[in-house]
Amino acid sequence: MPPRALILASLLVLGACAQQQRVDPQAVLEEVLASYRTSLAGLQPTAAPAMPRPQATPGAVSQLLGQSPDALRRWLGEPRLRRREGAAQIWLYQTPFCHLDVVLDRDDAPSSPLRVSYAAARSSGTDRQTEASCLQELQRGAGSTRSDLASLPGAG
Repeated sequence: MPPRALILASLLVLGACAQQQRVDPQAVLEEVLASYRTSLAGLQPTAAPAMPRPQATPGAVSQLLGQSPDALRRWLGEPRLRRREGAAQIWLYQTPFCHLDVVLDRDDAPSSPLRVSYAAARSSGTDRQTEASCLQELQRGAGSTRSDLASLPGAG
């Protein structure tokens, strides 16, 4: 390719890049920090008494902390994957665009009920997604998940 044509092609590519949507770095940083702060709240140990159940569906994963498995099922339906790790359970909720990891474990007493001790939402794919929008997406899908599970053999 002649140098003049190469320069022209480079200018066209740069012009196309300049026309892409400009992203405010400060807004992106604030969004990322807000998501990480809420996720870090999940690393804190839960208090011995169970947290009261919020009346509305949760808008942040920090609201899941201390909740029972029944509360999770009521809000989000059945998890896509459930795995036991000793006395704890790890649940994965999943949609095409987000994942929610939840760890349920017991207090020090073996007979204590399972409670959420950690929860983290993350985007799946290339689109940015807040944890609030991820929870909304999971809640919207909870109705279809319940009906899908009810149709499986042995479900009940």
